[in-house]
Amino acid sequence: MYATIRSYTATGSVEEIVRSVEARILPMLKAHPGFHAYWAGRSEDGVFSVSLFDTQANADAAHDAVRGIVAANLTELLPQPPVVTRGEVLVSA
Repeated sequence: MYATIRSYTATGSVEEIVRSVEARILPMLKAHPGFHAYWAGRSEDGVFSVSLFDTQANADAAHDAVRGIVAANLTELLPQPPVVTRGEVLVSA
């Protein structure tokens, strides 16, 4: 499995961000090839998300799609690009 972690600094309502994630990002990810799981949460500075996919190629394609959705719909609430950590999952429980 392959994970992508995104950390965003939010300048607006976290609740509004969550609504957009639930309406736009999550349905796209669930339909994306290789999808396993997705989590999003509130951090000290904003919001974060974790997504799991079968392969790096699946994860990278989904990440590109998320970037497009954020750029088109959430730039006022998430004006800065996320800090992204990606990698192969070595241990899971």
